[in-house]
Amino acid sequence: MTRGFFWLWVMFLILCLVTDSATYWVVRSRLSRSMDLALDAAIVGGVVEEDLIWGRHIAESGRAAGLAWEILESNMAGPLQDSLAFHFDLYQDKDRIWAEGRAAIETPFLLGALIGRGRREIAVNKKLDYLGSYK
Repeated sequence: MTRGFFWLWVMFLILCLVTDSATYWVVRSRLSRSMDLALDAAIVGGVVEEDLIWGRHIAESGRAAGLAWEILESNMAGPLQDSLAFHFDLYQDKDRIWAEGRAAIETPFLLGALIGRGRREIAVNKKLDYLGSYK
């Protein structure tokens, strides 16, 4: 009887570990893809059209940040959307534009709940350069 409980407990812990691992990689993958789309949209959407006519690449930081947040939030819609945090920076140097972003989200984990720490932060840092032409 004692062996049965021991093996049930071990199987439960293994199941929790597998579930937590799958949750971590799925959420991280989704956050990474959403960050790629958000930074891409921010750079392309933040470029001022009037300056492109004159051959200059100048982006408006406020417009780019708002667009990046909107895209990231719409791609992460669902139960995890409320715990989403986002930091965005747009840098410009002569004819070069690049964006850096950090997105973090807190997700619940089963093994963490057993020891009293039920949520864990998953963060993704990305950097994207403006290519000038998208093929």
